[in-house]
Amino acid sequence: MIKENFVYIDDYGLLGSNFYWRKGIEIGISKEDLAKVGLYDERVLVHKDIVPSLKSADKELQSKDCRLYVTEGYRSQELYSLVEKKMKEKIGEIDTGRMLNITDMPHATGKSVDVALWKNDKKIILHDKKDGVDGYFVDFYKQSNKNYQQLQEMLIGIMQDKGFRLGKKREYFHFNYDPVLPRNY
Repeated sequence: MIKENFVYIDDYGLLGSNFYWRKGIEIGISKEDLAKVGLYDERVLVHKDIVPSLKSADKELQSKDCRLYVTEGYRSQELYSLVEKKMKEKIGEIDTGRMLNITDMPHATGKSVDVALWKNDKKIILHDKKDGVDGYFVDFYKQSNKNYQQLQEMLIGIMQDKGFRLGKKREYFHFNYDPVLPRNY
């Protein structure tokens, strides 16, 4: 059952797939576990108020020969708890705390998204896996990899132009919709 005021992004021509549906197995989350917390498929659910801004970001990115790809939108509180438990088991409490905002649970509003760039039917790589969790954060590549840094800055700039702000953890891919507040990068 879809929550009131929530919509699936694919109904609006936006690209995406739910991260935990696709990759949850890597941290020990089965499809059965996901169903217990209300996630039944890979479709991305968001609050309807952010759809126009997501579409606008996607349109701007298309002019740069790529697309916006939403890797996560709404995340229930129950899913947050499950993810926290499994991430702590897999990567430890410190790195889980660096990445997962269990206090505010911004995705539970439906107005937060994790995004990527998409081109030629695949995600454009914006960080090096060998850099681990550190590669997820804004400006990590400022001195070492200008290509990653430029792509991340482009994504951040476009999302901020559309009313989104970087999340509290300052991951280059996580944005909270709040068009009233000023840019935070």
